[in-house]
Amino acid sequence: MSKKMTTILSAMLVLVMCASLAACGGSAPAASTASTPASDAAASAAPAPADNASATMPNVMFATHEVGTSNYNLSAELSKLWEEKGAAVVDVQPISPGGMGAPYLFQQNKCDLTFINGAPAKWAAETGTLGKEPTGGYLAMVGGLTNVSAVNFMTKTFSEKHGVTTIEEALRQKLPIRIGCSPVGSMDNEVVMQLLEFLNVTEDDIVSWGGSVTRGGGSDLATMVKDNKIDFMLDHTSPSSSTMVEIAMTCDVIFLQWEDATIEWFVSEKGFQRVTLPAESFKGQTNAITNPGTPDCIFVREGLEEDTVYALTKVMCENRDAIVASLGSVEPFDPATCWESEKVAGIKLHPGAEKYFKEAGYIK
Repeated sequence: MSKKMTTILSAMLVLVMCASLAACGGSAPAASTASTPASDAAASAAPAPADNASATMPNVMFATHEVGTSNYNLSAELSKLWEEKGAAVVDVQPISPGGMGAPYLFQQNKCDLTFINGAPAKWAAETGTLGKEPTGGYLAMVGGLTNVSAVNFMTKTFSEKHGVTTIEEALRQKLPIRIGCSPVGSMDNEVVMQLLEFLNVTEDDIVSWGGSVTRGGGSDLATMVKDNKIDFMLDHTSPSSSTMVEIAMTCDVIFLQWEDATIEWFVSEKGFQRVTLPAESFKGQTNAITNPGTPDCIFVREGLEEDTVYALTKVMCENRDAIVASLGSVEPFDPATCWESEKVAGIKLHPGAEKYFKEAGYIK
């Protein structure tokens, strides 16, 4: 065999051996480090690195009301703001039962923050609500977000017939008053029951005087007022209440101011705050009225990190005007006073919120 042919065969043998080694998992020659279309495509298909800002922000769960409600809209707006400003990544979940059931979300470990009216937060902590045992695990962040209060009226027919101008007079005189409010479990009903409690009156007493307590939806109660089947109605609501606007436009009613002693009892004993209903909020309401109310507050899980609550509070307070511009319903929100005991029903502030209010100079 010629020398040339021997060289060719030797080279071929080396190639076969290398292929065999590669197929059996043996070492192969080092690959080139140059990129190829295939390697570039694989690289582009790989997940992109996480956004550094989002990756470093805490994650919190915000339990709110059902989609479409004012509270849901507010929570969605806040969550976007908090994330944009680097405070937290917020998961908004419409799982809150609202009213007196919301405080129990913390006991069930279902959220980090939620809306609770101030007074129910106090009741749930001290005595329990809705037949449940007392609960806890939550602290206040901000209060006084809205201006809901005990908006109540007496019909002119009843007032003129019996010569009374306040609900306290009517109940003290044991008049046959027909009361209307929302169903059991609502704040409206709870406020009516507490009003009767303060005046040492029971539903049975009212019935024995020839009166009644009727519970129903807003439209049904409005119809009963028009038909002269209700003399007094209470709705724990805001000046934008469509039910109260309709009644004021179509019926002769007198919007009532409660006595100082009544208001003081609701504030000191039941955790309400004084809320002013501006004059002309409803047709025929010529004077401003200040009655007890329990506006929305934001309460947070007691164990939520101090830095997180500080950041949430700071962003919310320092962007108050932008929040109100988007949602006029929270116009009453005042960073300078939203921490005050009366506005959070006496519930202790979370240390993170307290830190911000002191830093801002609101808490001296």
